[in-house]
Formats: sequence, C-alpha cells, structure tokens
Amino acid sequence: MRENKQFRRYYFSILVLVLLSLLNFSYYVSGADDPYTSGGTSGVGYYMGEYVSDTIPSSLEAGSSYPVVITFRNNGMVSWEWGVEKFGLLYQGLQSSISVDPVFSPILEGMKVATQEVSSFPFTLTPPDKPGEYELSFSMSTRKGEDRYTPFPNGFSKKITVIPKEGVSSGSVGSIIIQSTPSGALVRMGNEDKGFTPLTLPDLNPAQYEISVSHPDYSSKWTQVMVEPGAVSRVQIDLTSQEKPSVSTEHLLKYTTLGWILDNLPLIIISAVIIFLGFQVIMMDTQRIPEQHPIRRYTRPLIMFAPSADGKNRFQRGVGDRGKGNQAGENESVSGKSDAGWNKKGGKTSGSGIGGQKVIMDRSSRRGGSDSDKKPIETENSIPDIQVEDPEQESKEIEGMWGFPHSLRDRYEPLGVAGDDSYARVYKVRKKESGALRALKVGHLKQPGSEILQKETVVWRSLRHPNIVHLFRSEFLDDMTFLENEYLEGLSYKGSLHTSLCGLPKPIREQYAVSLVRDIAEGLRYAHEIGVRHYHLQTGDILITPKLRAKISGFARGRNEFGFSIKDSDVRNATAAYITPEQKNETIYGNPGRRTDIYQLGVIFYELLTGFLPYSPEAFKKSGREGLYEEYKDELILPSEIRKNLVKYDPILIRMLSRKKSGRYDYMDEFIADLDALSRPKPVE
Repeated sequence: MRENKQFRRYYFSILVLVLLSLLNFSYYVSGADDPYTSGGTSGVGYYMGEYVSDTIPSSLEAGSSYPVVITFRNNGMVSWEWGVEKFGLLYQGLQSSISVDPVFSPILEGMKVATQEVSSFPFTLTPPDKPGEYELSFSMSTRKGEDRYTPFPNGFSKKITVIPKEGVSSGSVGSIIIQSTPSGALVRMGNEDKGFTPLTLPDLNPAQYEISVSHPDYSSKWTQVMVEPGAVSRVQIDLTSQEKPSVSTEHLLKYTTLGWILDNLPLIIISAVIIFLGFQVIMMDTQRIPEQHPIRRYTRPLIMFAPSADGKNRFQRGVGDRGKGNQAGENESVSGKSDAGWNKKGGKTSGSGIGGQKVIMDRSSRRGGSDSDKKPIETENSIPDIQVEDPEQESKEIEGMWGFPHSLRDRYEPLGVAGDDSYARVYKVRKKESGALRALKVGHLKQPGSEILQKETVVWRSLRHPNIVHLFRSEFLDDMTFLENEYLEGLSYKGSLHTSLCGLPKPIREQYAVSLVRDIAEGLRYAHEIGVRHYHLQTGDILITPKLRAKISGFARGRNEFGFSIKDSDVRNATAAYITPEQKNETIYGNPGRRTDIYQLGVIFYELLTGFLPYSPEAFKKSGREGLYEEYKDELILPSEIRKNLVKYDPILIRMLSRKKSGRYDYMDEFIADLDALSRPKPVE
C-alpha cells in the first residue's frame, strides 16, 4: 500500500513537470526568449496585443488631418496598467512620410485592461503633399522613460492611398466629392463599387458619370455628374428625405489664369527685375538706342558699379564729392591726351597737364546737353575725386556664401553646409560640369595637407565597395585642402535629418542594428582583404542612406589635421571608448591590425543595441550590479545585463570587445558567419 502511494506521488510529480515544460515551450514559440521580444507572430505570451479594428480611411487627401481610432485586444498573460512601464500603441513607421501624432498613444492613467479586454487608442494622421501609396504600421508597446519603447509581437499594418488636395492633380482632370446623410453609404460609379461616404474620386477624365448611393436602412439614390477639367463636382445626397441629390461644380483657382499668376508671383517679380536690370546694362554702354530716342525721356540708367580706368567694373567707394561740371561727356585731359590711370593698390598715378595742374579722368554718361563741351579741370588746391577699392568687400567676394572658397566656384555650385567641426567644413555642392551632387570637405587650415593625409587619400580613392563612401577627388593646394566625396541624403527620423549614426537616437530596434552592423562588416571585410585598415572607426564615420543602409567614411584623416587614422597619427582626440588597448599601449597589447577595426565595430554594435558605450559607468549603473564602478571598469557589462532579450549577442560581443587581441575574431568573415547564424531559424527537433 505504501509503495502504491509513493508511486502515485512520483507519477503526479512527473505529470506536473511535463505540463510546465509544455507551457514554457508554447511561450517561447509564441513570443521569444523574454516578455519584450519582437520576433513572435501568434500564440500566448507574457505581453501580447491583437489588432481588432480601426477607423483609418483607405484614402487620405493631401493637406488634411484625420482623427482615427485603433482598437487592440489584450491576449497576453498580464493586465495593461499604468506603472513603471506605460502601455500604449506605438507608431512604427520609421521612414514613413505620413505624420502621426502622437507617436505613442498610452492608455489612460489609472485604467486597467485585463486579459481579453479591448482598448482604443486615438491618433491624428496628416498625409504628405505627394500623392501615392503608403503603409502605416502599429504595435502594442511599453515605454520606459521618454523615448525607450519595447514593441509587442503581432503588429498591425495597413496600406492607404494619398490623393491630391480636392482630388485634382492637374488642370486637365477633375474630381467628384460625395457626401451623404447619413454617412457610410456605399458609392457606385457605373457598375463598380468605389467605397463609402464621405468619398473623393480623384483625377477623373472630363466626362459625364453616373453615381449611385445606397444604404441598408434607406432607399438608394442616383444622379449624373459632369466632370470638368480643373474643377471639383460636389454631390450632396440626403437619404433620409425625398429630395433629389444636389450637384455643384467649383473651378479651382490654382488652375485659372489668376491662380497661375498668384502661384508664380515671386517668379514673375524676379523675372521683371532681371529684365529691368538687363535693360539698364544695355542703356549704360551701347549705341543701339539712339540719343534722341523718346524712351530716353522716361528711362535713366542706374549706375551701380563705378567703372575703373581699365574698363572693368569693381566695387569701389568714392571719397569726396564730384563737382557739377563733371556731368559733361567723357574727357581724358585738357590737352586731349592723358596718361592718368590706377596703380595696383587702387591709387591714381601721375598724369600730364598744363602749367603743373593735375588733371583727372571723368567718366560720365554719354548723353548730350548744353554742358557737353565743358571740360572740367581741378587744380592742386581743389579736393580730387579719389576712388579706392573696398578691402572688406573684396574679402567677402573671396569667401562667398557659407564661407565657400571663391577659387572653387568655377567647378562647384554650393547648395548648403552639410557638416562642420574643428577640422573641416563639409558642403553640399553640385558639379557644374556634370550636375552631380557631391559632398566637399574643405579643411580649415590654410596650408597643404600633410604627407600622411595625401597617402591616405590615394588609398581611399582605390576603394570600390557599396558599403564604403566613394572618394572622387582630393587636392592639396598651397592654401587649401579639400576632398570630393559621394553625397548621401541621410535619414529623416522624428523630424530630424541624420546623416551618420552619431546623432541617431539609441538604442535602435534590434533588426536595424544587425542590418547596419552587417553593412559595416562587409565594407571592412573588403578593405581588409586588400590590406587596408581603418583604425579610427566611430559612429560619426558611418554615414547612412534614406533606406537605412550604412557606408564607411573617414579613411583619410591625417595627423593633427582631420583627426587620426594610421599608426603614426594622433588618437588623443578620439572618443575614449573607441581607442583600443593596443592604440594606447603597444608595448603591452601589441601593434594595431585587423582586430583593431573589429574591436571598434564591436563598440558601435554594443551602443546600437544597448544605448551605452562598453566599459562605461553608465552601462555599469544600468546593469544594476552592486559595488563601485572602479572595481568592474575592466570587465565588460554583457548586453543581456542591460536588456534580457539581447542574451544571444553576448558571445559575439565578448569576442569583439576583448581587451586582448588574441581573444577577438581574427577575420571579419568569422564575425559575419556568427552574426548570420543568429538570424537563421533553428531546426525543430
């Protein structure tokens, strides 16, 4: 009997362990390895949210705002409440052109959404001005702090169409806007269903269309609508009464002659000014318009630039007043001959005269008059009309807009400043020869680049890889050094433009971090295979494209000029976390090499995943370890100690960020293989 009871207890214990194992297995299949994973698609999880419904229209009109509501069901294992973690619906359109406000819509404070209950979240959608098809993505999420979000699995996506404002994109087409009482009625055009009211049918060819509107609770109504080019036909249907549908046509102002003038008024004014100034230039120095032509009575040339003796117009400043007698025609001297002119410094040279008198050259208009035969003479006692060049204005001409070098304007058109630091300024330019966009990096120092920098640029120009910024040209002049690089537009995120990883808010989503780091690794693998090392890899050297792809820059720096790069360069100005042990002390840790780049890539990867730099006091504090930072400053805080779902990256980052070179990956191929292995699905046993 006692043995039978022991057997039952043993059997019951085995049964409990099996049930717990099955529950744990279903949890990992449904979510991932922690409550905040984003890899699952269905099933039961700790935090789960299921899409129920939404009020987002299938088409949005450009320039309008739409308040919408999205409803999700709590199908997880815990309730959604307001606490340390704020629950809400997160908009995940990182690169979408549709403005969504707010980005994170939380549940109300004090509200509790139990398992299997639903909650609705309000948003306001503002579509862009450019028509087209766009995609919206939302998922339930938790928020810690101001901008740290952890999305749930089972997100919601919806494709919508943005139509032009009032449904008309050009003056050759029209549109029909249909409204009904009550709304939500089905609209048919001919035999084709078009949607539910209120509804805009955009960009219709001019013709007559048959529109019918039906509602399950009322009788259907129909009407014929004539669509005219550049016009909106508005149809108002009251299904609750016997009144016939009303149709009105509105011609849009922007497609009329007056509208075109108003839209192009600045261009018209600028064109008129250019034509006027061009006519003034013709009036100043030409014989095409006769002296006695009637137009000269109403038009007088505006003398904006005083001509110099060599016939060239320059910015000049007059000292003294010109006498009234100088309104006569052009005279050279009293004797009809003069050697007076301008020396190189802008002063007047000596000229011939009569009786020791000094004679000046007077250049005035060629218009005739009663005083045209008078020849002004100024003696030594009179105040001469001296003109000197303005050195300040000349300096402004040399510098140009945004400080762009005047000597490069014959080759490049400056479009703006793309970046600036203590070493150089980067301009966005257009090549005048080909029209291609480029990034022009001009050093601040007025001297030719060092020998190190010149050698590095030769190497950089030889690199050809999709994940390396292309260097087209480098020049080292006596007073200037500049590099002509490939121009990247950067990524627009949360209202800011980010051209490199340096300014991108961190941490970023896991899949984006892995994709970016793999791009960098591919570029470094190519460089390492041909014997090139970077040695100063930082987030500021990783440029990004609008499609969130990474390209390596900064292969040429030069000692004490543009930063640091090769072994002989100065690394003291780099961020401390990126300086490897071998760059600090070669005697102890050996010479820099391939594994130096691998270490610095590990720093970037660690920061993208966790938001902190490795071996930093901030990472130590976030891990929650007890004790003083000084006791652990040489020990790596594992990513999983900061975010539990990053545990799979611990082995990789331990190898990348090893203090000893022998503990790191030897080749970039080994790192890429381990990274790819994490993304491959595990075989089911």
